[in-house]
Amino acid sequence: MSDTRALGEALDAASRAASLLVATDFDGVLAPLMLDPRRSAPLPGTIESLRAMATLPDVHVAVVSGRDLRTLRSLTGIGTSEPIVLIGSHGAESSSAAVRPAMAAGPSAEDEIRLAALREDLSAVIGGHHPEAGLEFKAAAVTVLTRGLATDVADRANHAAREVARRHDGVRVLTGKSILELTISEADKGSAIAALGDDRRATARIYLGDDVTDEDAFARMTGPTDVTIKVGAGPTAARYRLDDETAVAETFRALRDLLASRRPERSPTREHTG
Repeated sequence: MSDTRALGEALDAASRAASLLVATDFDGVLAPLMLDPRRSAPLPGTIESLRAMATLPDVHVAVVSGRDLRTLRSLTGIGTSEPIVLIGSHGAESSSAAVRPAMAAGPSAEDEIRLAALREDLSAVIGGHHPEAGLEFKAAAVTVLTRGLATDVADRANHAAREVARRHDGVRVLTGKSILELTISEADKGSAIAALGDDRRATARIYLGDDVTDEDAFARMTGPTDVTIKVGAGPTAARYRLDDETAVAETFRALRDLLASRRPERSPTREHTG
């Protein structure tokens, strides 16, 4: 774990910003990783802390994930009328219009044909030869799920998936914790967070992530008041580190209380425009 005092000082400095963006990954940060991804649930208090921070003036909150937008909304329970921005599919989807210009254009008719062919090919290969692995279909991608499998079984499934990717033009392969994603999107979490921060005129940004795809965000957040936090072990470009999701929940509670002590609550009648 990184120096608790240093992280506390960085969060204290960020909390004094005229406009603050607080963004966080979902799986492995708000919610413990599960063998069955459909059973993922945020730790008690995490979403409540985010909601409390989002009521404060000039504090902007976002949850970012590789999950598709519909699934992310279902797992977090964050409603469409709440002032928390959801960014899904590694930045390819968002509930905020402010983020969309930074994304690659939506799938064209040609892209949809390519995606359909990719899905069919990957389903045949994984379903026919590596049935232990799971598949998750997204708006612009297919994800191979290998959590809980023996290393050699997972490696064989991932190798087969990479071979499928090589047979299809314009497919990127993203690696994560027990997942391999084949996507036709060029979007990434870093670009999405940067776009939201620019729109909100954030003078400080906080981001927490645990996986390889979060490194895009860490690499983009190099300002003196930016606070980047890696959750868990592994190499990272983040400046600080927390041990696990429980430490994240505690950090969010502390940040919530710190911000509340310095900013009056936003009027409940204030309209949120996304």
